[in-house]
Amino acid sequence: MLSLHIPAANAAIFTVSLVVGYLVYRHSTHAQVGTSAKGDLGMALGAVATCVVVLAFLFGLGDGKAVPSPASTTTPSAPVSSTPTVRE
Repeated sequence: MLSLHIPAANAAIFTVSLVVGYLVYRHSTHAQVGTSAKGDLGMALGAVATCVVVLAFLFGLGDGKAVPSPASTTTPSAPVSSTPTVRE
């Protein structure tokens, strides 16, 4: 059986984004006049996507992988010759 671990912060961001999308959809339903007042699904999906990106950016979340730090080793320098090199 496949077990997928979703961090709590990512789940919270996704849940908040879905609620925002639902509210945008319901608001667009009330904003229309007519017999077939349906919500704007495209606007709601755009709001969900925007909310996910903005909240993930604000909370500094990514794919869950740690960013590797640069190695703290010193770079070796080129060997120095004791004999002078003459260039013509």
